[in-house]
Amino acid sequence: MLQTGAEFVLSPVGVTKVVSLLCMIVGGMIFITAGDCVESRVWNITYITITTGSALLTMVSYSSFALNLVRTDRGLKTQHISVLAVSYAVFFFLLIVSIITMTQCTRSVQVVQKIPEPLTMIAAVLLAISGTILFLRWRATVQTEELQLHSHDRSVTEMRTNPREARKSVMV
Repeated sequence: MLQTGAEFVLSPVGVTKVVSLLCMIVGGMIFITAGDCVESRVWNITYITITTGSALLTMVSYSSFALNLVRTDRGLKTQHISVLAVSYAVFFFLLIVSIITMTQCTRSVQVVQKIPEPLTMIAAVLLAISGTILFLRWRATVQTEELQLHSHDRSVTEMRTNPREARKSVMV
């Protein structure tokens, strides 16, 4: 059965999404407060923009499950596919921007200035993992339900097309 609402929030996938979101937020906050990347203003702004956008997308994705907003089968299919797509898009962008920012901003004086990029890389990996697990669980649940439905339909059809022979009386 699919997890909805509070079940999702407390599930390993839900907790992983929250940890990923926290890593993005903390990484972004440290990046902003610990000092700018003076070597490359472009990657400085890009890192902040991508991290903030990714955190917002993740929050919307998480909220759609936590608030149990989607209830139809078609809506659930769309929701799971879009969450998987968003997870991989965010993974890709966060990873690329974090790596480039880390290589461009090499004059970090304090240790705390070296934390944001690896933290957002961890967030990206966690988000990709949670999106994949969420999609695979949904897919397995749908396939199981379809198999059960088809086996039930088949047994009803077989009973109609192959009626058992009429019982013969022992007296005959």
